[in-house]
Amino acid sequence: MLNQLRKIRPFKELLNQYGNHMHAGRVEKLFTRKIPVFFEKGSYIIKTIESRAELKEVMKLRYQVFHKEYRKKKFPFGLDVESLDPVADHLVIIDKETQKIVGTYRLICSEFSNVFYSQSEFTVQGFFELPGVKLELSRACIHRDYRKGVVMNLLWRGLVKYMNEVKSKYLFGCSSVKTMDPREVALVVEHFRTRDALLTSVEAKPLPIYEMPRLTVVPSDAAEAISKPIEELIPTLLQSYLKAGAKVSSTPALDRDFHCVDFFTVLDMESLTQLYERRYRPD
Repeated sequence: MLNQLRKIRPFKELLNQYGNHMHAGRVEKLFTRKIPVFFEKGSYIIKTIESRAELKEVMKLRYQVFHKEYRKKKFPFGLDVESLDPVADHLVIIDKETQKIVGTYRLICSEFSNVFYSQSEFTVQGFFELPGVKLELSRACIHRDYRKGVVMNLLWRGLVKYMNEVKSKYLFGCSSVKTMDPREVALVVEHFRTRDALLTSVEAKPLPIYEMPRLTVVPSDAAEAISKPIEELIPTLLQSYLKAGAKVSSTPALDRDFHCVDFFTVLDMESLTQLYERRYRPD
C-alpha cells in the first residue's frame, strides 16, 4: 500500500497552484485514508478517519478551536481547511455517547508526502535529509469540554499505533507558545536551554517573513517583568512532547495570525524517555 500511495508526492504542484488554502469540497474529494487505526477505550473511539463527512467534522472542530476560540472570529459556522489535509491521515477521538469528534491530530508521513506544514515557517532541509521515516504532527486540537488527561492519553495511544504501522523514526512539527512578547519568548528559550531541550542535531531557522525582531539575550531581571511564571507560558501539549524527550529550535517563528510563536520540534523515537516508553510502547 505504501508504494501505491507514493503517487501523492507531486502534491507540491497543488500547493503551488492553489496556495495554502483550498476549497473544502476539493480537499474532501482528494482525501483518502492511508493507514487504518481503530480501537475503543471506555467512552471513546480512537481512529483514523475514512470519509469526506468525517473530514468535514474535523474541519469544523478545528475552526471552532483555532478561529472562534483562539482568533475570536465571530462567524457561527465555518471550516478550517488547508491544502495539506488530503495528503494527511487525521487521527480523531470520538465520544461514543454523542458520536461527535472531540479531538484530532493531523498526521503527515514522509512515506506519502514530501511537503509538510513546518516548511511553511522554517528552513529545515537538514532534518529531512536524515535517514528514517518522519511523521509530522499538526493541527492538533481538543474541544474545550474534553481537555482532560484521558483524552490526550488516548490520542497518544492512537499516535503510537500509527507510528508502529509506518515505522516512523522521528515525530516533528511546530509547537506554539501563546505570546509575542520578546521578553517572554527569550525567557522561554532560556528555560528550554537550561533543561537541555534545544535542538542541536539539525539547524532550524524561521523563514524571513516569520523572523521575530528584538529577540535578544535575557536580562537578569526579565523574569520579574512578565505577567506569569515561565512554566505557565508553555502549553500542556508542548510539555508532554518535552517530557517524552523532544527537542525544540532555539529560534521560534513569529505567527502574527494566531498571536503566538512556533518552535520547530523533533522527537527521535530512539530518545523516548523511560516514562513514555513504559506508558505507550507495550501497545
